[in-house]
Amino acid sequence: MRNTSKLLIIGASLALVASSLQAQAATISYAATSQPEDAGDLIRVDAMIAQKALTGELRRVSARTDRIGRLHEYFSQSHNGVPVYGAGFSRQRDAGRTVSVFGKVHEGIDLETSPGLPPAAALARLEEVAGARLATGAPPTLAILPTPLGELVLTWSAPMRDRRTHFIDAHSGDPVHRMDHIYAEAAVGFGAGITGEPQKLSTWHTEGSYQSWDRLRPAELVTLDGGNDPFNAFLLTIPSPAWLDAVGQDDDNEWSNPAVVAGHANLGLMYDYLFQRHGWRGMDGENGRVFSIVAAGDFLNAFFLSAPFGPQGTGAIAFGTAPDDIPLVPLDIVGHELMHGVTFSSLMARTGLPFIDTHTFTLGPSSFTVAGETVGCGDTYTFEFQFDDDLVAPLLCFDENGMPTQSRTGKLALFWNEGGAINEAYSDIIGTSAEFAFHPPGDGLLRADYENGEDAKVSIRRIDAPRSVRLGPFGYPEARGQELRFVVALVGERLIAYTGYGMRGNTPFRTGGFGYSGVHWNSTILSHAFYLAVEGGQHVPSGQTIQGVGGANRAQVEQAFFRAMVDLTPPFSTFAAMGLLIRQAAADLHGVGSDAFSSIHQALTAVGL
Repeated sequence: MRNTSKLLIIGASLALVASSLQAQAATISYAATSQPEDAGDLIRVDAMIAQKALTGELRRVSARTDRIGRLHEYFSQSHNGVPVYGAGFSRQRDAGRTVSVFGKVHEGIDLETSPGLPPAAALARLEEVAGARLATGAPPTLAILPTPLGELVLTWSAPMRDRRTHFIDAHSGDPVHRMDHIYAEAAVGFGAGITGEPQKLSTWHTEGSYQSWDRLRPAELVTLDGGNDPFNAFLLTIPSPAWLDAVGQDDDNEWSNPAVVAGHANLGLMYDYLFQRHGWRGMDGENGRVFSIVAAGDFLNAFFLSAPFGPQGTGAIAFGTAPDDIPLVPLDIVGHELMHGVTFSSLMARTGLPFIDTHTFTLGPSSFTVAGETVGCGDTYTFEFQFDDDLVAPLLCFDENGMPTQSRTGKLALFWNEGGAINEAYSDIIGTSAEFAFHPPGDGLLRADYENGEDAKVSIRRIDAPRSVRLGPFGYPEARGQELRFVVALVGERLIAYTGYGMRGNTPFRTGGFGYSGVHWNSTILSHAFYLAVEGGQHVPSGQTIQGVGGANRAQVEQAFFRAMVDLTPPFSTFAAMGLLIRQAAADLHGVGSDAFSSIHQALTAVGL
């Protein structure tokens, strides 16, 4: 049975995807793999890369050798010298032979690349759109942006102090897209963590006190105490020397602040896990200083903030407080947020871009009714808090020719953020994996399981049984086809904004807010595949039984998933593409005939990837 799966693997996929919204270019997505049947496709892709590199359309951004001696290159696409945001190829080579290629290019681009707005005027407009000043001293960036609607638009963009990068049309100044960034003497001290259990801390002794500043590990790990004051924590996310005054301190190294104790100790464990299991050093892979902000406020949340934000402009992770004043810093939550930093840093190092949200859509009905309210084409949606003033925008629908329409006979566009859901799934996977690396399996505090956040007495998600955690009328999804898709409104000509309405399959829903693209909810499709690949068992929606490698071999699955993200993935990825990437990583590390590959392949197939 294991041998028959070889024919079902990741055959090359050279698919032409031409959007009906634009005739500027055709988008060609490539997933050419190491399988013998893909040899011809790899030769053709190699020839295409060589030809485009000669003309200057493709430029090699990076080349690095991994732990098994493979060379990984990333080529970015440009048009008339202007980069095409997120377009390019991640190519893997072994002894001069191409093993795999993943990515996409836009063919036949017909776009004027001389901006109508000069940089100074673009900056003024970006500040107006963001309602905030520029976050760095760098000028706005000119690039061709593929929008979620399928158009190619010449844009100016810059990170702004509202912690978003804003993109505006380089001619009209209209908003096009927004991207959130909300992703000496050493001593060993002791203190009680959030569970009351003692935890070791690597601290720094200076000027008569001890600081939560780990200088024993190759990467300095610095834990800042936000004092449960959101305003103070907010200030720590802006580059400033003020962070030096926020480092956790204790007079005698017998720490009593559970947020600092558990947050700092678990940050150290995460460094150890990433290095021991994956050979990855810190957040950026280069042993750069890592900042963590604990007690960031009385809110049940944690976050990663990417560069150019953070105390030194290199990013930071931050943690709020769970109910009953329990600091939200259990190991799996700390691991989750640190993995967001790893994902961001690894993609930036290889491609020059972060892992980008990938918004895709299908067409739904013309209207649906939920909670006694009918929502449909021709309607408008009111955003009350997301913008400076209440904003009323039409729901996005398409006519039979694939063009936006406000006609009642149009079809609602149902969006979901596949890239964001993949990003969240990876963070859950690595946070869970760290638990199993340091805690004994079982139920209860400081035990390894597949529940997220339980040591802080909250249950956020379960990747072993996603459906057991409810989202209103639904359980978390366990397979493609169960994802939650959202109605969006069209702000201006191109900017989409998520509403609180949507559909799962044929069932409509309404959430309590808006602006959320469901990335945490839909993440369990991929993270559940990880669980199945390790533990095996029956996948309920498909009825398929997965062998699983077993707990003793979980490292094989962890390493394949990790490699797919940090070594192979291009900036844009869908769930389908991620399935191919993970299989390729498993083949690289363990071979197609291995039990690990078979388990991973079975699990991904069961969830529809």
